[in-house]
Amino acid sequence: MARKVNTKDTRQPRTIIVGAGITEYWYLKHLKKFMGYGYVLKPSLFGDESMQTIQTRITDGLNSGATVICVFDEDVSQWNETEKRRMDEIHRKYDSHPKVVIASSMPSIEYWLLLHFENTNRFFGTSAKVIELLRKYLTDFDKKEQYLKRDKWFQWLIQGDNMTVAYKRATTFGHLGESYSDMWKAVDKF
Repeated sequence: MARKVNTKDTRQPRTIIVGAGITEYWYLKHLKKFMGYGYVLKPSLFGDESMQTIQTRITDGLNSGATVICVFDEDVSQWNETEKRRMDEIHRKYDSHPKVVIASSMPSIEYWLLLHFENTNRFFGTSAKVIELLRKYLTDFDKKEQYLKRDKWFQWLIQGDNMTVAYKRATTFGHLGESYSDMWKAVDKF
C-alpha cells in the first residue's frame, strides 16, 4: 500500500502583527473580529516588550516570509535614552521597507483612539493626558485587561464613521504636530 503524500500548502502567515502594549493588543484583537481582517495576532508576538525584542520579532517575521506590522507607543523615547536609540534604529531600518509597516503613535495608541472623536494633534506628553480627554467619550476607559477585553468600548469607538474620521485626521496631521499616529498605515495593509 502506498503512503499518502501530504500536498497541503504549508504557507506562513501573510501578515503578522508584533508590538508592545495591552491596549494595542486588545484594540487589534477587536478590530480583527469586527472588521474581519486577516492578520495573525498572537499573545506570543505581543506584550510589554522592549524595542530590542520588537526588533527580533520583526526579523523573525520577515524571515518567515510574512509582512510585519509593528505597533508601539513612542512616548518611551522621552524618558529612556536606550529605548529611544533602539526605536530610532527600527525607524531607520524599516520605515521604507516594503514588507514592514511601523504603526507607532506619539504619545500612545490612546491618541489614535482619541482621533475617532476629536480633531487635535496638540501636545499631550503622556498617555495619561490623552486618556483623560478620551474619557470624555469613553467614560469608563481603563488600560486594564479586564476592561479592554470586553468589546463594548471598541463597538462604541467604531460606531458610525468614526474610524474613517480617525484615519483622515491621522493622515492629514501626519507628523506635523506634537502628537501623531501612524495606525492608518496598518489599516491600509489590513
